[in-house]
Amino acid sequence: MTVEAPERAWTAERLDDLREKVDDGLAAANQKMDAGFAAADKKMDQGFAKVDTDIRELRGEMKDGFEKVDARFEKADKKMDAGFAAADKKVEAGFDKFDKKFDRLMWGLLTVAVSSSATLIHAIATQGL
Repeated sequence: MTVEAPERAWTAERLDDLREKVDDGLAAANQKMDAGFAAADKKMDQGFAKVDTDIRELRGEMKDGFEKVDARFEKADKKMDAGFAAADKKVEAGFDKFDKKFDRLMWGLLTVAVSSSATLIHAIATQGL
C-alpha cells in the first residue's frame, strides 16, 4: 500500500471534478428523495382512500342502526298511545259509573227530602186543624 502526499493546490480542473461529483451526488439524493416522497404520497393516498371507504361504510351502518332504533321507538310510541287510550277509556268508564251512582244518590236524597218535606207539611197541616 502506498501513501501519497496530499496535493496542496486546487486546480481549476480538480475544482470542476469536485463540483461535478457534488452535483451528481445531489442529483442522486434528489432523485431518491423524490422517489421516497412519491411512494409516501401514494401510501398516504391509499390510506386516505381506505379511511374514506371505512367512513362511508360506518355512516351506512350508523344510518341502518338509527333506522332500527327509530322503528323501535315508533313501535313503542304506538304501544304507549294504545295503552293511554285504553287507560282513558277505563277512567271514562269509571267516571260514568260514578256519575250514575251520584245521580241515583242525588235522586234518592231528593226523594227523601221531598218525602220528608211533604210528611212534615202534612203533619203541620193536620195538627193545626
